[in-house]
Amino acid sequence: MSNAVNDLINKAKAWTGYLEKASNVSLDDFTANAGSNNFTCFARDYKVHTGYDLQGQAWCAMYVSEVFVQMFGLEAAKKLLAGTLYHYCPTGVNQFKAAGRWHTSPEPGDVIFFTNGTRAYHTGIVTAVTSTKVKTIEGNTSGASGVIENGGGVCQKSYSLSYERIMGYGRPDWSIVLTEEKKSGWVQVADGWMYYNGDTGLPVRNDWVQVDGKWYWFNAAGIMVTNTWYQYDSAWYYLGNDGAMCKSQFVADSGKIYAVDADGKMVTGEILVSSLSDGALEYKGLAQ
Repeated sequence: MSNAVNDLINKAKAWTGYLEKASNVSLDDFTANAGSNNFTCFARDYKVHTGYDLQGQAWCAMYVSEVFVQMFGLEAAKKLLAGTLYHYCPTGVNQFKAAGRWHTSPEPGDVIFFTNGTRAYHTGIVTAVTSTKVKTIEGNTSGASGVIENGGGVCQKSYSLSYERIMGYGRPDWSIVLTEEKKSGWVQVADGWMYYNGDTGLPVRNDWVQVDGKWYWFNAAGIMVTNTWYQYDSAWYYLGNDGAMCKSQFVADSGKIYAVDADGKMVTGEILVSSLSDGALEYKGLAQ
């Protein structure tokens, strides 16, 4: 079984560097006929799939919609976007909310929406999440910092999780494009490991599982998460190289050292540290 989330992200990233065109020429070329008139292959294909001729207009949402179509086909893309393809950002927000698939914390594969203070006005796809950042791929933006809603190209971006212009996230129902198999226990697939519930024979998704005394988190596609922070019920947990939640130890990430307690939660404030016989530091708990 392929990882639908990674497949979507890789398809979206493949467009990095694409520039909008000055006219309705060379629409499939990444850089030829570059201009600032909002002509793109995404608007052309959007007209084929929806009947709406929006060539020359803002295209961030059409980019998102068409990437889903390119990866999963038209009918599946509509369902994953919680209703239909969208070219107007508020439409996308309303669809995900109506389907009960609106979230305030991101996961890879989510559709991110930004606000201008009045309404949703820009959109993209979440590619990765750290303890402090959400990383995206967006159309009609630029590499400049902050949200750029009419930047003219496809770019990979990064924002603070607390960035005030992030409105929220729409989460596709990945079960739409996954074929269920009746299995039990650990199963290795192309993109990592899945864990199947023996009672139902279905893979664990968006949930914790305790196996042999260790806790693991599985994303929306059912893939075990590794080497990353995950936020759950307002606390941050680090999933190690083997996928197991780290507990009562230090964690090195992006050049910084963090401490996690006996429950696996990231701790802040003063802590107790002990130096072992080999010189290594050991986390001993919060200072009293």
